[in-house]
Amino acid sequence: MIYAKFMPGRKLDFASRNKRELQAACEYGYKVSVISSDDSKTFFEKYPNYTLIDDHQSTHVTYEMNKVVRIVKILWGYLVVIRNLRKVSADVMSCHDIDSLFMAWAAYLFKVKRPAFIYDSHEFEIGRNISRNRLQRWWVLHLERFLIKRCLFSIMVNDAIADEVQRIHRLQTRPVVVRSTPSRWIIDEQKCFEKRKELLAKMKSPQQTLLMYHGGVSRGRGIETLLEVVKRSENTCLLILGNGENKLMERLEQQSVSLGISDRVLFHPAVAMECLWQYVGAADIGMVTIPAVTKSYYYMLPNKFFENIQAETPVICSDFPAISPIVKKYNIGLTCDPTDVETICACISKLQIDKELYMTLKNNMKKAKEDLCWEKEKQVLFNAFNYFIG
Repeated sequence: MIYAKFMPGRKLDFASRNKRELQAACEYGYKVSVISSDDSKTFFEKYPNYTLIDDHQSTHVTYEMNKVVRIVKILWGYLVVIRNLRKVSADVMSCHDIDSLFMAWAAYLFKVKRPAFIYDSHEFEIGRNISRNRLQRWWVLHLERFLIKRCLFSIMVNDAIADEVQRIHRLQTRPVVVRSTPSRWIIDEQKCFEKRKELLAKMKSPQQTLLMYHGGVSRGRGIETLLEVVKRSENTCLLILGNGENKLMERLEQQSVSLGISDRVLFHPAVAMECLWQYVGAADIGMVTIPAVTKSYYYMLPNKFFENIQAETPVICSDFPAISPIVKKYNIGLTCDPTDVETICACISKLQIDKELYMTLKNNMKKAKEDLCWEKEKQVLFNAFNYFIG
């Protein structure tokens, strides 16, 4: 059985969920192939039974490009991918978003032997933080409805999204829920402490409470609000760990200067997954305060949330339907309105003052990390393989 993962234009070094799913498929006994324009071979050298199949030379598209040029390059890239996909032989093909699912379906439309498709959506597709006009929204909604019913099964990242997708598309079978939990982390507290001192020294803030946002730095993630929070919160500093477009990074850095907090804010590029635990474990509070600028964010249950759990770092999170119940169930943090600066400041102050509460939250992380890890979550994926594929 050949299980192919189709990930056009994604850097596998940072696609941690994809890597975990590929490993799970391999453990299950499938022969695994990867279809991607990523030219990094590092991952595959560790797993010789994996095969990297280049789909095309990556067509780099940015928002700074002329709109017409950007559209033409995207469409040309689609046609190249569809043409090359027709040469791929697979029994099952997993596609991680609606674009890749559409290209895979189009490539095999007129072929007698076609793979069974799995729609492995990493977020709430019809509510993503992407600028779409009314016609584009209509197209994505109906394209997803058409394709999802032609898949062997679909995967969503949390129950809230699975329920909403089933309702919107009137599906008889609810999507399988596989959360984006990392593998269980073993934390070296001394190394985390040393990393914390190193980071605070760069901000010249040796006695401060270290807040941390990590993940993609993009519009609508609430980072501007966090800068306002640092301005109004005493004895706090902020680590922003992640990559973003140059213009946005420059604007955020300028905002920190304008607020007079540039010495309490550190912008740090993304780090390899192998050492991420040191940075997350170095923080005093993990900030997962993304606002509901889109429905996808409203239904969020991101990697960074589970990574804070594995690092045993108490969190302050948006009071949203997927993430809030977990915070409350395990009592591992506080929830708030992510658009209300004063409320977020109050949460930080509460954790700074009430040391007993803070230690309770931190200790509760030990139970949460045992339950919310990939070692347990992948069993859901195994059950889906067994039920739908055999």
